[in-house]
Amino acid sequence: MLSVCPVRSSALPMVTALTTSEPPLLLLPGTLCDERVFAPLVDRLPGRRTLVGDMTGAGTTPEMAERILAQAPPRFAVAGFSLGGIVALEIIAQAPDRVERIALIDTTARPDPKANAAARHRSVRRAREAGVASYIDDTWPLPVAPRNAEANELRALLVDMAEKGGAAVLASQSEVAIHRADSRPRLKEITVPALVLCGAEDRICPPELHREIARLIPGARLAIIPDAGHFAPIENPDAVAAHMRDWLAAPATQSNRSRV
Repeated sequence: MLSVCPVRSSALPMVTALTTSEPPLLLLPGTLCDERVFAPLVDRLPGRRTLVGDMTGAGTTPEMAERILAQAPPRFAVAGFSLGGIVALEIIAQAPDRVERIALIDTTARPDPKANAAARHRSVRRAREAGVASYIDDTWPLPVAPRNAEANELRALLVDMAEKGGAAVLASQSEVAIHRADSRPRLKEITVPALVLCGAEDRICPPELHREIARLIPGARLAIIPDAGHFAPIENPDAVAAHMRDWLAAPATQSNRSRV
């Protein structure tokens, strides 16, 4: 069921602050998204303290990971959506002992194709000239499942998040997306519980990219969400939350040190 939540406080990093013994869940939004992309999930994950990482202020994926790690708790679970998933993979590569478990949502482990840089820069120029809502409007309904093409509330939410971020954030996040590593060779080093999840109709990061990730992470759980495109956490939050609850309940390993 599609879920569009009302605007919440933009204060970062905390969305909910519940007292539990488990490490907090660090949520990393995608390009021109904020905590609202995760709001339907947070509502369905009672009892877990959740934080939202600040996905601004860096020009490469390694820099972004370093900035988030500098502000994050000593140990945490991490769930990254889209660009947030790319950054989550860099975080676990830089600080494996700090990550208790990882969820990768509607994302990719591959490097950005060289041809994408020009397209990303064109999108930034258009956002500056025509307004940042163009980033959503020019591609709609590609980001969502066909059944949600007429979901005006969802479209309005994506536009509102984009406008809140602004063209400068789009520019910096585009550089983060461009300047990222090929994470596939290091996926085999992930030994903590891993959930790899995407919408069945994700046309931006298609299911085959997630199957690839799940094959390369030992013991990873793969979940393909029906009736959802790239924005699975909003398009079908009940199904996504069910998989995330199972992932959060899985026993954690003691360490994620790289294996020799």
